[in-house]
Amino acid sequence: MRLSAADIIEVLEQWAPGELQEEWDNSGLCIGNPATLVTGILVCLDCTPEVVEEAIAGGMNMIISHHPLIFKGLKSLKDATPVERTVARAIRGNLVVYSMHTNADKIMDGVSGAMGRALNLQNISILAPESCVNQEDAPCGLGVVGDLEQPMLTGDFFNLLKATFSLKHFKASVPFHREVSRVALCGGSGSSLIPYALRSGAGVFVSADFNYHSYLETIPKMMLADIGHYESEVGIQDQVVNQLIKKFPTFAVRKTQIYTNPFRYY
Repeated sequence: MRLSAADIIEVLEQWAPGELQEEWDNSGLCIGNPATLVTGILVCLDCTPEVVEEAIAGGMNMIISHHPLIFKGLKSLKDATPVERTVARAIRGNLVVYSMHTNADKIMDGVSGAMGRALNLQNISILAPESCVNQEDAPCGLGVVGDLEQPMLTGDFFNLLKATFSLKHFKASVPFHREVSRVALCGGSGSSLIPYALRSGAGVFVSADFNYHSYLETIPKMMLADIGHYESEVGIQDQVVNQLIKKFPTFAVRKTQIYTNPFRYY
């Protein structure tokens, strides 16, 4: 099967249109010519020098990342920073690099939806709905909210989070609610959605990057659980792979084997 980068991008943008991205975002084609014939696709959360080397070693010339490789403006390519080294190596390797960031956040089966399905939530809906271009028949917006199959003791729910998202540790509020039945979720940095989570009736909001004061300000209405930025978003890799395999079942598509999380817990 002969596919160009443009063919791949068309499928991805039918699923998560580029027009959905936030104004400050830089999703889309980052490096390369859309007419390039694709030999294989590597899917990742972050496009790092190690991921580029993995793609080249595996004979894959297209990388699809969640976080945009070029987010802030580059004034030079001196190989002085990880981003500069990654961009330079991708160009030298004739790779195509494409990202799906906030547009993949805003679709129901995107980043937050993947979290909800992993927890087997019922009655899932968008947490902060928006009126989105070209999404008239599909719900769109940031975060999701849904119900557990049955109420759980808070301690048991926290253990479920650990098992589901492969966590050894995570930060959470003092468990001032004995039970959890309704859960709000947002992959990545979810602090801006706290008001929506409160209005949704969720007993706990699972996301990442909450600050100290957020925990104080949500007592006693809603607990917060910060499971980590990488950990909350990494499920999007499988979503992207599955979308492409559904359309191109015999094409070489796989997710990275590189652990790109910059955080370590001690």
